Amino acid sequence: MKNSAIASQASWFRLSFAWLALAMLPVLGAGCAGTFHEVRVLSPGMAPAERPQVLVLGNVEVTDTNVTATDKEVYRLKFQAGVEGWFGKTNIFESVVLSGTNAIPNSIILSGTITEVNKGSEAERFWVGMGAGQARVQGEFEIKDAAGQSLTRFAARRSYLGGVGIGGAGMIGMDELTSRLGVTVAETVAKWVRGQKVE
Repeated sequence: MKNSAIASQASWFRLSFAWLALAMLPVLGAGCAGTFHEVRVLSPGMAPAERPQVLVLGNVEVTDTNVTATDKEVYRLKFQAGVEGWFGKTNIFESVVLSGTNAIPNSIILSGTITEVNKGSEAERFWVGMGAGQARVQGEFEIKDAAGQSLTRFAARRSYLGGVGIGGAGMIGMDELTSRLGVTVAETVAKWVRGQKVE
């Protein structure tokens, strides 16, 4: 009799816990699970009348002094991969190439500086949410013509607000976030080339 009562009580606790877990799913899943981007024009300019056929990836530096030299190189390559990967799925340009010593006719050059790579606070993202402790990568970028004349400048930022929990724990690494910044910059270049609003 006693064992039966204990088993019945254990079953009730298990059932109650299962229902509680199901009830908490919307709360846990509402934890700002995603990345967000922002683009701001610093120096407006018109795209060339003749649409460029080649995008040249010029020098992109990571200048955040809180980042090690090794990580700076990793982030630079991740950014580059983000740009190349996005354009590889489109027909905006005939080719995307790395900068060399010779000017390429009918091309534009993308260069820039990644000024901040901030991991934020995982604890704040989880317990506070609402944008607190967000991880972010941001920088300033410039598009030049083949002769090196500046055509436009813009700032871009990619932020990560967390995964699951109240605000979200860490589910995306800074290398992935930097790659996504490259995607945001690529999308911005594509809009500018098409004459669309980039902000």
